[in-house]
Amino acid sequence: MAALGHVTAGRRSYTDDYTELNDEQLHRRYILRRVGTFVKITVFVILWLYFTIFMITTTPHEPHDMIVPLQSQKAQLSRLREKPNGDQITITLSGPVDEACTNNPKIATDTQPRIIVTVERFDQSANKSAWKSDEWQVYLFDPPSPRVGKVKKYFTLEGCSNIRQFNLFGRSAQMRSDSSNLQVSLLNLYKDPMALYLTINSNPMNANVGVVCGILLLIFLYVLIIWDITDRTLAALLVATAAIGVLSMLDAKPELSTIISWIDMETLMLLFAMMIMVSMLAETGVFDFLSVYAYQMSKGNVWMLLFYLCMFTGFLSAFLDNVTMVLLMVPVTIRLCESLALSTTVVLISIAIFANIGGTLTPVGDPPNVVVATDPYAQTHGMDFGNFILHMFPGVILSMILGFLLLYFLVREKLFTSNLSSEMRASLDKLQKQANRLGNADTQMSKNVAKRIEALLERLKNQDIQSEKVDFQKTLSDMKANCKIKNKPLLIKCTIAFTFAILMFFMQSLPVFAGATLCWIAMLAAILLLILANKPDIDAVLEGVEWGTLIFFAALFVLMESIVELGVIDWVGELTVGIIMSVGKSHQLAVSILLIIWVSALTSAFVDNIPITTMMLKLVIKLANNHDLGLSFPPLVWSLLFGACFGGNGTLIGASANVVTAGIAHQYGYQITFKGFFLIGFPIMMATVLTATIYLLIAHCLCTWHDPPSYN
Repeated sequence: MAALGHVTAGRRSYTDDYTELNDEQLHRRYILRRVGTFVKITVFVILWLYFTIFMITTTPHEPHDMIVPLQSQKAQLSRLREKPNGDQITITLSGPVDEACTNNPKIATDTQPRIIVTVERFDQSANKSAWKSDEWQVYLFDPPSPRVGKVKKYFTLEGCSNIRQFNLFGRSAQMRSDSSNLQVSLLNLYKDPMALYLTINSNPMNANVGVVCGILLLIFLYVLIIWDITDRTLAALLVATAAIGVLSMLDAKPELSTIISWIDMETLMLLFAMMIMVSMLAETGVFDFLSVYAYQMSKGNVWMLLFYLCMFTGFLSAFLDNVTMVLLMVPVTIRLCESLALSTTVVLISIAIFANIGGTLTPVGDPPNVVVATDPYAQTHGMDFGNFILHMFPGVILSMILGFLLLYFLVREKLFTSNLSSEMRASLDKLQKQANRLGNADTQMSKNVAKRIEALLERLKNQDIQSEKVDFQKTLSDMKANCKIKNKPLLIKCTIAFTFAILMFFMQSLPVFAGATLCWIAMLAAILLLILANKPDIDAVLEGVEWGTLIFFAALFVLMESIVELGVIDWVGELTVGIIMSVGKSHQLAVSILLIIWVSALTSAFVDNIPITTMMLKLVIKLANNHDLGLSFPPLVWSLLFGACFGGNGTLIGASANVVTAGIAHQYGYQITFKGFFLIGFPIMMATVLTATIYLLIAHCLCTWHDPPSYN
């Protein structure tokens, strides 16, 4: 551990330089830091205390749900188990329900089977009905279909003689002065008996309050991350917990099992497995070897090197998936940047951006593509592998070319001189803290940290050397001498595991491999590698897992699903439908393409693109099934995919690949800030989305390169 001892002295020289400040200025900075820390902790404790009160004093919300058997031409009554505290209830029906016709009755036929749902207040003292709601017609599939639909409706209650009271925390309670009971009636007008899953929520949250709270939670998260008030993982945990507190405050606290189900375990399993495989692959020295090969191909031209890295990442991201690609490419990129005195964070941001652009090309390249490609409606409407690539290819290629040109203008100065010294000093500081935590433990991770520290110290000694002045042949010779394969047997074993994973990624679409999901393929490959490597100490392997990134994703999934529960996503969808319906039919396709691609892009930039894609896909199917609009499904779904995938480049937390890149960079001592990513990613996101918009308008509005409306 001699390198760590050497760094202790080096750290004194390369931390923040206060030598030019006098005692008064130093004292003022110290006071400001102390005050800022006190204010931050105070605000966090107050928020924690407020939402903790709701979470520990509120029981989980349990809606009244049941399976209701319905006889033909007979009504089935269901009484509410819980009396409403407000003037609204919600009724949700699941089963062979035609969502499109139920939400838009104009497209239903006169002979289409339906269920008539009403809410009635029955006065027991007078033995008669005191009030009855308007009828809600729930249409069924005709002919019958195995598909399961789900519809929901708010019913406003009338004739309530209630006295509203408020408790200390703002939740409402009511005292009833009548003896009436509410009941739900379901009348089956279908010729055959059937059953539906009925859910009655006697105390739904106020939709307007929920939307406002959801937007405020998102703003709070971005304030914490943008201004680096706290670590992004802690920020996500704090805001996700606050979101559960808000749901508790609105009497909609979910069960713990429900919260756990919100976490996308497939994504976490995929990341966990790939992190294990990449950490073991790093021990072989193959990343150093690949960095030499990439530098040799560029012949010393830094821009050609960056072009190769970006295009190589974009191309393979289409067939592996962008998260896997950044896991593989980030270590290689860091080695190159450390050898050539380039701004590491700038190059890493570029790699993440092109991983997202390239991943848009195929159904397996990006999580939003997977969401759409596996949807039953999309699969029955021409969403096959070949058709997918055919329609996405022009937009992706044009966007990659334009994206790199714009990247050149955005980073041509930052790549060499933009705060390079301070970046390396900050990295050294973080690595030294990591080394101090590890102590004198003789583990692979401590050795890797020591090596990174030595490399950065060497970079700082030569920080004034610009890449244009570097002797190509000398640098290449030095890199070849220092960057060799260290463990060939382990590299062979890693190659076997990765080959298995890549082959299965390609073959998973075959019916015989129906159970071969991305996460299970990656996990099986990781287990195979652990077996072949025969590691005596599994803890050393687990040290390579970026646990902070996994926890960040888990918290983000919970937060996004809470936002959905609060109604923010539905609110965005309703606004979109309203705007499309307000224009003439001749312009509705163009307006639909514009709205879908830009709404999905801008929301995906600030909200994880997976839930956005799920919500917007429902909107796209709803629009495609609206016969009054006469819109075709394909151009709408291409718009959604371009918007969701390209929109993920807008911010650091817009796409999974961005977060994973930042997590791996943190392991190497580099910090990719929200602002740093935004200044590069957001302009490229806007330019690529604009390019895709023009392509879609030309292809589908001018050339009508899609199936006719009757296809629906």
